[in-house]
Amino acid sequence: MKGKRSPAKFNQTGNDIGITQKRLAASVVGVGKRKIWLDPNETSEIANANSRHAIRKLYKNGTIVKKPNTVHSKSRARALKESKAAGRHMGYGKRKGTKDARMPQQVLWMRRLRVLRRLLAKYRDAGKIDRHLYHNLYKAAKGNTFKHKRSLVEHIITAKAEALREKALKEEAEARRVRNRAARERRQQRINEKREAYLAEGTTDE
Repeated sequence: MKGKRSPAKFNQTGNDIGITQKRLAASVVGVGKRKIWLDPNETSEIANANSRHAIRKLYKNGTIVKKPNTVHSKSRARALKESKAAGRHMGYGKRKGTKDARMPQQVLWMRRLRVLRRLLAKYRDAGKIDRHLYHNLYKAAKGNTFKHKRSLVEHIITAKAEALREKALKEEAEARRVRNRAARERRQQRINEKREAYLAEGTTDE
């Protein structure tokens, strides 16, 4: 009749012995039911164990045993990883997904920009560049001017050399202006002295 349970399910047969005990043992030991081993030679003793206390007793005397953990060696995985790092197993046939899906351009851009910005901050804090040059190079890096760190370092070296050259030229021009101004003043002083001497001679003749 539909809805009635078969009496066989309530009778503990040879195949059914240990189901409850395995569940209780898994709970007592703290592992899954797959990790529990029941001694087939002690079936009757195991079948009579219907409490956690009895299960704990059987576990202590070795009738119920916790199976050892299965070991999965990672040596092959490590060897494959090293081989891939050397470029093996990475041909067209091993690739799935587009180039941008495998390594997005946005990720590459963020990595490059963070490297450049870290370098700029490091140079600014160390006093190798001033805040004005830092600001200009920061904007240039954001504008994709520098493809890598080496190009940025070379640009910084060039910019500092150019700044020193301009400073030297400016100092030289300023020194030249000072010399010219002094020469003009001396020349004007000589002219004034001659004029005064001429006027003094004219007054004496009269």
